[in-house]
Formats: sequence, structure tokens, C-alpha cells
Amino acid sequence: MAAPRPVRTPCPPSRLLLPLLCCALASRRTGAMALQPPSITVLRTSAESPRLGDSVTVSCEATSGLPELTLLYWLGNGSFVEKLHPDGAVREGTVLEEPRGAGVALRRDLHFSSLDACHLRTNFTCVVLSPLGVDTRELRWPPPAPGLG
Repeated sequence: MAAPRPVRTPCPPSRLLLPLLCCALASRRTGAMALQPPSITVLRTSAESPRLGDSVTVSCEATSGLPELTLLYWLGNGSFVEKLHPDGAVREGTVLEEPRGAGVALRRDLHFSSLDACHLRTNFTCVVLSPLGVDTRELRWPPPAPGLG
């Protein structure tokens, strides 16, 4: 008796949709940004030397040639911010888009309602992700203002 043949199941159509869509969008675009991976261009805080208890906003800006398929988000110690801070003490703003050349500049803020020592010890990372690649940038807090460390 012959051994049974393994049954090959075709790749589900949903697994093919994203790569096909990416190729179609990338082929329609022209210019320098069209096939470039996304990149974080700016990471800045609203205060040069934030004090504990201050309300602080950190902005992450990135560029992407495929804005329709690009995600820009924040992580805290490798977890999504809303999971790490369900109380809303730290929250992400909405993603803002601005056309720039052949691509788009994206910005997403991270809001701290009241900065505390725990936040200074948390590794906050901005992530920009598209089918063309990923870029990350860690938030480096400036030293706390004197007398409040």
C-alpha cells in the first residue's frame, strides 16, 4: 500500500493581498521616496529639561513613500503605550500627515499628563513601519531639572 500523499493547500488569497497591493502602489509612485524605506526624521520634546509633574509632549516625525500602508506608533518597554498606561497618564495622539515631495511626512505625539520618575525609567520607542521597512528611535530624556531628580 502506498503512503498517502501530502495535501497541498493553496496560499489563502488574504495572504497574497497585501504584497500585491504594495507592489501596485509602489509601481504607481515616482520620485526619490517611492522605494525608500520609511525613516524617522525628528524626535523632540516640548520641554528642554522637563520637571517631574510637568505636562510633556514628545513628537515623532517620519517620512514614507507609502503613507497608505505606513504605521507610526509608540512603544513603552516593548508594549503598546495604551496597554502599559491604561489610565491614560501617557497616551498617543493621532497621526498627522503632510505631503512632502513624492512622499508624506507623518507625525505622532506622545502626551504625558504628569511626568513622573517611572516615565523617566521607561524605554519609549517611536516606530515607523511599512512594507518597505522599519525604523525606530528611542526617547532619550534630558537630565531632570535641578532639585527634582
